[in-house]
Amino acid sequence: MTKTLLLTMAAIILAACGDQKSPNSGGAQSSSDGDYVPQRSDYTFRSDVRVLNDEGDVTWDSIIVYLTDAKGKIQELYSQAMPLDTTSWEKGSIGEITEEDWNFDGIPDLQVCMGPMNGFGNYVYDVWLWNDKTHQFDHLNDCPEIFSPEIDAANKCITSDWRLDDEVEIVQYKWKDGKLVETDRKQLSYSEMTED
Repeated sequence: MTKTLLLTMAAIILAACGDQKSPNSGGAQSSSDGDYVPQRSDYTFRSDVRVLNDEGDVTWDSIIVYLTDAKGKIQELYSQAMPLDTTSWEKGSIGEITEEDWNFDGIPDLQVCMGPMNGFGNYVYDVWLWNDKTHQFDHLNDCPEIFSPEIDAANKCITSDWRLDDEVEIVQYKWKDGKLVETDRKQLSYSEMTED
């Protein structure tokens, strides 16, 4: 009888505690109800640039990023390819995914290349930040137009580099109250920057 009582108590304790992994153990976690909770490291990514044929011309319209977690579940993120009229552009790096830590929390976020804004480059990106509380990627809304971003983890700033003919504009952003705000702006001459 004592053995039966001990086995019953052990089963109750195991059921109450569940089979949870330590938050520091890495990989996928299970919540107390047994549902899978994806971790940032569980995801793999690929992108597809949708092609629309309009009167025989090929245009690049929207970019779809497919996120696949460790259980094989696929989520989709959507971006608009830039510029909207892409008939004169090569696809190049449109749809390219880069994992950068945009908010400097030590966890890589996603940036997706939407394309160049002009013939001098000036690539623009859509950004999704990893939310470690909700275990998902959140779109970076109300983001200023940041061209060809440079992530400076040491100084916790992001630099935008815009060129038009010989004029170059460099704008620096930092996080304040959950938003990227401009902290510095410089106007330079491209020819002077490239002189030996």
